Amino acid sequence: MKTSTPIIILCFLLFSDALFAQGGRANRKKDQDTNEVSNKIPYVDVLYGESQIQRNGMSGEISNVTIYGISLGLKKEKKHKKSNDIVVQDKNGLTFSLGRAPEIGQSDSTYWNIPVGSSNTLEFWSLGTVNGTGYGYTFGDNMLMLNVEDNATWNSIDPRSFARSQTPADWQYMRDMDGTMRLGSSMTSSIECRISNTLTLNGGYTWNQVLPRHMFWYWLGSEAIEGLAGAAIDNVISNFGNISPKSTPVMHFILKSALLYGMKELRRTHMNWPFETPTPMNITFWNIGVGLTL
Repeated sequence: MKTSTPIIILCFLLFSDALFAQGGRANRKKDQDTNEVSNKIPYVDVLYGESQIQRNGMSGEISNVTIYGISLGLKKEKKHKKSNDIVVQDKNGLTFSLGRAPEIGQSDSTYWNIPVGSSNTLEFWSLGTVNGTGYGYTFGDNMLMLNVEDNATWNSIDPRSFARSQTPADWQYMRDMDGTMRLGSSMTSSIECRISNTLTLNGGYTWNQVLPRHMFWYWLGSEAIEGLAGAAIDNVISNFGNISPKSTPVMHFILKSALLYGMKELRRTHMNWPFETPTPMNITFWNIGVGLTL
């Protein structure tokens, strides 16, 4: 793993917000469907998962990577105006994840000072802002929260070995990501069970797309399209909430997750869909974790 650390980026992110709100949804101080009084709750979560890594165009596979992560920040929670059993949550903070590759055997051959062995392996770290919204059901002191996050990330990818069954043309797909920090974006859909307002049990799915390079105007155009789609989804969710407030957590979770997942799928081939641009590195994983709300 590289000896460089994400300290500089951490300082930057501490004083900046995500470039775009989740799925085009701007954070608003006064939502029409919530009370104005909110509770601010510090939180810290730790997680574990096994990731799959893939880049379109590369033949063969990259070995799965073990993920360790931590997230900390602030949750702002309000009661829904039309139902005291529904809580609306805005979640902001920082998240850091570390991907550790499986052990590789000894190799006598190298390519660009990277061992050539039985499989493709890499390691990485990822640092990002947390920009999440969610709706939850309360049961006394307990809560079931359905969250969706759309996070900006900075990533450092370090190839550890190349598969001898492949050629340098395939290895280049990994080498493209090496050498410096890369901008990316991740989505996370998670279910949080909060016990007695303190302990949380979490499970979720994360898809982090890492860009080999940042093409600003193409990236901006793609994000604008996602923003317009997000605004339309927000109107649909609001209409469902007006008819049946208790349906809001489920509809928000399904529709927001579908939007973000769909955009990731469209960008699998072109990182700034619909514009013809290079393919991103896709890091996906299911995770489980525990946390504290303080």
